[in-house]
Amino acid sequence: MNRLVTAWLLALGLLAAVGAAPPLPAAAASTGAYQVEIVVFRAVSPPTGEDFSAPAEGRGFIGPAAGDTPPPELLRMLDSSQMQLGSLASKLRASGQWTVLAHAGWVQTASEWPHHSGLSLEQLGVNAAGLRGTVYLEHGQYLHLGFDLQLGSAPTWSLRELRRIRFNEKNYFDHPGFGVIAIVSPARVAA
Repeated sequence: MNRLVTAWLLALGLLAAVGAAPPLPAAAASTGAYQVEIVVFRAVSPPTGEDFSAPAEGRGFIGPAAGDTPPPELLRMLDSSQMQLGSLASKLRASGQWTVLAHAGWVQTASEWPHHSGLSLEQLGVNAAGLRGTVYLEHGQYLHLGFDLQLGSAPTWSLRELRRIRFNEKNYFDHPGFGVIAIVSPARVAA
């Protein structure tokens, strides 16, 4: 088994080891707000043997972004005590094979599916060197989460994917050189 496949299997094993978060009450979904948490990480040793600078194909993005669609609203940032992926981020760091570039959480509204109106990493307070892009959370009949991210320069690695998700499940978005683990939950009404 090559080194890259072994490394990705380790990352997926870490996902399984952490387990699923307990579901929130169904009533929380009626607030119209969503708690989003992400861990962005990259391989310590860049993979070899492929051209990872090729543009991402944009899996799941239907048509161009609608310019007249209002962006989602960032309601608040989460502090570490409100996040669910801290243990996973710690395991990635401890493995020695991954560098955690960002671990962030926030509460936001969702844009309408499929208008592709998102929040930039800059708006979300994610300021990792060489990492830029946008996070999309869209709601229609189903909830969709996606990323349009670029990492580095010369070459630039890109990850572009939008897909249907379920509440409280860890979702893995990958590129051979870096990846995102994300979880979305209905946000509780602030007391």
